[in-house]
Amino acid sequence: MTGTVSHSLRTRLLYLLFGSVVLTTGIQAFVAYRTSLDETNEIFDYQMEQMALSLRPGLPEGGYPSTAFHDEANESFEFIVQVRTADGRSIFQSTPSTELPADAAPGLSGFDARGTTYKLYSLRTGTQLIQVAQDRAARRGMARKLALKTVSPVVVMVPLLLFLVWWVVSASLAPAERVRRQLASRRADELAEVSEEGLPAEIHPLVHELNLLFQRVRGAFDAQKNFIADAAHELRSPLAAIKLQAEGLRRATDAPARELAIQRLSAGIERATRMVEQLLMLARQQAAPRDPEPTEPVSLALLVQTIIGDLWAAANARHIDIGLADADPVVVAGHRDALNILIRNLLDNAIKYTPDGGTVNVAVRTSGAAVQLTVEDSGPGVPPEERERIFDRFYRGSGPQLNRTGSGLGLAIVKTIAEMHAASLTLGQSPSLGGLQISLQFPAYEKPTRLAR
Repeated sequence: MTGTVSHSLRTRLLYLLFGSVVLTTGIQAFVAYRTSLDETNEIFDYQMEQMALSLRPGLPEGGYPSTAFHDEANESFEFIVQVRTADGRSIFQSTPSTELPADAAPGLSGFDARGTTYKLYSLRTGTQLIQVAQDRAARRGMARKLALKTVSPVVVMVPLLLFLVWWVVSASLAPAERVRRQLASRRADELAEVSEEGLPAEIHPLVHELNLLFQRVRGAFDAQKNFIADAAHELRSPLAAIKLQAEGLRRATDAPARELAIQRLSAGIERATRMVEQLLMLARQQAAPRDPEPTEPVSLALLVQTIIGDLWAAANARHIDIGLADADPVVVAGHRDALNILIRNLLDNAIKYTPDGGTVNVAVRTSGAAVQLTVEDSGPGVPPEERERIFDRFYRGSGPQLNRTGSGLGLAIVKTIAEMHAASLTLGQSPSLGGLQISLQFPAYEKPTRLAR
């Protein structure tokens, strides 16, 4: 047996969001670092330019004594400033041991000295050449420090962002976890509704449909319990009667008494068998899904003719006139076997409650956009106050004129099959025969196809 490997939505969201936060923060930190480096270099270039411009008024032609620096330990090699006269004579050097190239082009350029690379800014005035140089290694070091200081707040925020993501995801999925705990703590027979309070819009429809499913399952369980209780109650009487009839057969002393006891026992067994068959049939119809298999076009008229032929002998034995009064060539979409049971139960019920010499008429007609099946008889009918209960299981009516030998399941089976086919049931008094009239209205089958034979 194979199964689909499930995954945690919470874990998946955390992985995706954590990855997104880390990736986005990394890109942001890289862009901020590179931008800070570029801006820092621009600032250093601007400082060199401003330093040179500050000396633009010029220095005394006599220069400054070279003894201003005692040794190289006192010299600064990160910035070097040098001023020359127009004839190339040096009148100021911040670092006497390092000469700046006199032939450098105005503006920014570079040169190598003291084992490193310098960036040079040269400014020519009318009488002097002003040059400012900066060690590129020192410049890069200071630029990196400034860039790291710019990036460090972004990096420090990553753990806080990850914690906020974890908290938001956990809080958002808390209602789903609450529903899961409620369902996990239930017993197998506990079908109460799950609380829908405080659920987000994405989860609320799922929980609502789950509650509707619980309602349907609870209704099915209640119906099953009632069905079992009713069946047990109804079977108790015929089984008790069979036991008494068997006891009467055992006590019979002569042939006529034994023959009468055997007839009674056979009739009791037949009634019990019929009830069990009806119970099983009803259980199968109620347990079957609404669409167990694709429907097919079924001709009701042809189906009724076939069933009338099967029941003709039973009706003829009691001189009951049974026939198909109207037979429009229409079809319905349905399940042939189930419709066979429905029509057979209707006709069997009509024959059973019609007195000897009576009449049972069946009609199949078109009624607008629907198909109507009508069964009417010349029996005693059903009082109006009992018509709503006639389709209940084991209900046989209260009138003394009714045949009380049935199981009370035939019309319950009819109702179940009618609901399966979306057919509406109506009861009334036959205007022509005076007995019960049962009408079923089926949706018309619009697609023209070959009839099911």
